[in-house]
Amino acid sequence: MPHLTHSDLKAEFLRVLLKCGLKPAKAEACATLFADTTETGVYSHGVNRFPRFVEQIRKGDIVVDAEPEKLLSLGAIEQWDAHRAIGNLTATAMMDRAMELAATHGIGLVALRHANHWMRGGAYGYQAAEKGYVGMCWTNSIAVMPPWGAKECRIGTNPLIVAVPGNPVTMVDMSMSMFSYGMLEVNRLAGRQLPVDGGFDDDGKLTRDPGVIEKNRRILPMGYWKGSGLSIVLDMIATLLTGGLSVAEVTEEMDDEYNVSQVFIAIEVDRLIDRGTRDEKLKRICDYVLTAARSDPAQAIRLPGHEFPQMKAQNIKNGIPVDDRVWERIRAL
Repeated sequence: MPHLTHSDLKAEFLRVLLKCGLKPAKAEACATLFADTTETGVYSHGVNRFPRFVEQIRKGDIVVDAEPEKLLSLGAIEQWDAHRAIGNLTATAMMDRAMELAATHGIGLVALRHANHWMRGGAYGYQAAEKGYVGMCWTNSIAVMPPWGAKECRIGTNPLIVAVPGNPVTMVDMSMSMFSYGMLEVNRLAGRQLPVDGGFDDDGKLTRDPGVIEKNRRILPMGYWKGSGLSIVLDMIATLLTGGLSVAEVTEEMDDEYNVSQVFIAIEVDRLIDRGTRDEKLKRICDYVLTAARSDPAQAIRLPGHEFPQMKAQNIKNGIPVDDRVWERIRAL
């Protein structure tokens, strides 16, 4: 497994993107986001996802010269059409717009139709939280998960991100499945079993084998029926706010996962509470959680998202581990 630098990754991503017809400025920005995601330790939606991203460009699912267009403005709420533009660049711009609205109204919501996969959703929550906003966003997807009680895929993993400003940023970035398909791939490539049950095998029994779950597409909803229900209502809200496609429509009318619907929300905190009081209250919450008696002395209590700065620092120091097979595919593009 090679250990690469951010510059190594970005240079290779940039080479391929320029060959795919992206203009230099877009290629530079997109390559940087893919390298940033990978350096942070989210390999599933960074380097591992890149070959599929390129495949969707070549198929025409992603329109590299498209630009998002504002359709409707209702004060703090705006509705936009992505026109199938590059997913991570568009999502970055939409969260920036949500923050601009929040700076005026206290809260900003951007509803985006006809979007492409945004890669690492947590990047956009973090983007808002770094600037002092509560950042929330979610997206629907193609149907890749059975609803609770079914064995046929009819709902999306529909990841939800909630990020809270502070030092460090506290952030939940989760799909509505126990594991995203990207994380199934990461564990399969590493030859690891999942730490907990992640889906069902061919006989309908719970399994920790990522390869089996990838193959039969019977991934387990997060929280069983609760994750299934949350997936459905997130899809409903995204569809209504954007006027775009639902999971059902994306699945039945598209030949792959594109033309999805996304929502970006920013809430300004600084005018509600001063920074000193904010940090004091957040510290008390974190300390209260972390000082709980451990069920296993060897297993640390975790706060959501607090591991990412350490993972990034480790990858900067030691190099970013990339699976040989993934790197070979990218070098061959």
